[in-house]
Amino acid sequence: MFRTRLYLFILFVVGLYSASNAQGYRAGDITYKWLYGYTYQIKYTTYTTNGPGTYQCSIDSACLGDGAHAVVLRSNGASVLCSGGAHDGIPLPGGAIKLNEYATTYTFGGPGNYNICFEGANRNAGVINIPNSVNNTMSFESSLIISPIIAANSSPTFANLPIAYGCLSSSCFTYNPMASDIDGDSLAYEITNCTGSGPIVGYTFPSGGAGGSFSINPATGTITWCNPQLSGDYNVKMKIAEWRKDLGGVPTLIGYVFRDNQFIISTCTGVNENKDDEQNGSVFPNPTNGILNIDLEILNEGKAMIQILNSLGEVLNTEHVSIQNPTLNIEQLPNGIYFLKITGNNNTNITKKIIKQ
Repeated sequence: MFRTRLYLFILFVVGLYSASNAQGYRAGDITYKWLYGYTYQIKYTTYTTNGPGTYQCSIDSACLGDGAHAVVLRSNGASVLCSGGAHDGIPLPGGAIKLNEYATTYTFGGPGNYNICFEGANRNAGVINIPNSVNNTMSFESSLIISPIIAANSSPTFANLPIAYGCLSSSCFTYNPMASDIDGDSLAYEITNCTGSGPIVGYTFPSGGAGGSFSINPATGTITWCNPQLSGDYNVKMKIAEWRKDLGGVPTLIGYVFRDNQFIISTCTGVNENKDDEQNGSVFPNPTNGILNIDLEILNEGKAMIQILNSLGEVLNTEHVSIQNPTLNIEQLPNGIYFLKITGNNNTNITKKIIKQ
């Protein structure tokens, strides 16, 4: 009887530990916005596996950079699963990943260098370039420098999610965070090792295989990976540093954001693109941030039906375009690789691969 009770107790404890480590952190960052004086809005953003045990209605010990910690409630989505004013987060299209935002307002004591930080347990299982990822925490930080001689500063913001999708192929996978800075500061980019409670033992940058490469353009922030060799999840941390000239015209570091990104690579065998359809026109710009212009001979037939498919061949949406309105808006889709199956009135069809960035 004693052994049975002890066994059940161990299972209970292990179950609690597993639930507490079931968040499945995939990506995230911390941004801040100057409001007035020494007061800033700070937003912690995480992307987690969506499912039971991943509610995370609050960050219970958010690091504010001056030794203080705070409970910060999740601020996006509905309020069904969470209580006490916290929100539920928002699942990304497809439902497998959840976007979580935790915003708070904080007043610092005065000028200084503040490293605002986050650490959460644990990463999602099976990350290819992080050994035993499910037992590693995720951590990232942002630096806020409040100076009496430099005007107030807000961090960069990002148009592209830190979740991106790519295919195994002989071509290169590219990703850009599409960072912008409201203050007009110059931005510089670099890639660094992902971290947990400390350095992750065995961490490596994604491998391009024989003759491949993995690099970042320090001026534009574009990551180029030639060529993914193995399907799965890969994590890469990007540092985005802000530089501003001081009164003497000397460039000065005034802050930075560390962003943990996850690239999800698959075989993309669900759909085949027509390789011989270039003479029939094009879809551009490609990659795109959302608006696609369609210049295809198939539109001469009148209206055309366009199905948007993911890399597995699943239909996500259906649209109709005509020669008078040859555009398509895909801003609502997460970043990744998609296929447009375009069918004309005469049942002729073309399939085009597009990249949403």
